[in-house]
Amino acid sequence: MLHVIGIGYKKEHISVEMLEIIRKSDNVFLEYYTSFYQDNFEDLSKFLKKEIEICDREDIESKIEEKIIVPARKKEVCLLVLGDPLIATTHTDLLLRAKHLKVESKVYNNVSIANFISRTGLQFYKFGKITSIPFFSEKFMPRTPYLVYLDNFKMGAHSLFLLDLNPSNDIAYKGKEKYLKAADAFEFLLKIPEIMVENEELEEKESQIFDEETDALICSRLGFDDEKIVYGQISKLIEYDRKNTLKEPICIIIPGDMHEMEEEFVKQFSVD
Repeated sequence: MLHVIGIGYKKEHISVEMLEIIRKSDNVFLEYYTSFYQDNFEDLSKFLKKEIEICDREDIESKIEEKIIVPARKKEVCLLVLGDPLIATTHTDLLLRAKHLKVESKVYNNVSIANFISRTGLQFYKFGKITSIPFFSEKFMPRTPYLVYLDNFKMGAHSLFLLDLNPSNDIAYKGKEKYLKAADAFEFLLKIPEIMVENEELEEKESQIFDEETDALICSRLGFDDEKIVYGQISKLIEYDRKNTLKEPICIIIPGDMHEMEEEFVKQFSVD
């Protein structure tokens, strides 16, 4: 069987059931290109009492069948995924491939950003569509993040943006930073509506719902022991992020219509 196991962000997130399965397995692989882990992998291997083979993007996207899925026909194979395998990283394609190859599989869910955003005090059921902000350039300025925010704004929903990262030495990210800074992400979101208005892709009034005075949150390492949450106007958050070193991974949130209890809760994270 192929066991796809979410291991959270630190070894304490691994359940007894997961630990037993990993220790009894024949091969243990760990995907490492989509998130960060609090412990180093040598310590994790010692904790699991199992040798771990680290897989990069190419292993997962190009060699997954021959390396992991097919061997699971005759062996107990574990693929460890940081966070949760079906939220922060979506492995539905992997599970479908296993099914087509007649390989039995099982998913073990764990904590992810979806659990930890509630630590901001914003109510989980009031979040709208979730999107990501990639590493961008003058030639690559995707509109999707702002359009998602626009849809959420119209519903009064909170907007969660996952910021691009490069935890491994992935060739696809050659020359880029390890992770996208919150300040850069905010400046990107401020720039996109201006470009869209100039190109007549967006009405002027739809670009005016978001500016430097809009309130937002920066969430650094949610779920880790050293997590940090900061709240305030975007202009102040940009200044704060430029002056302080916030650790990866990072996400940003733009609140929608807040209940008075939500407003009271987020104020404790005020940048002021």
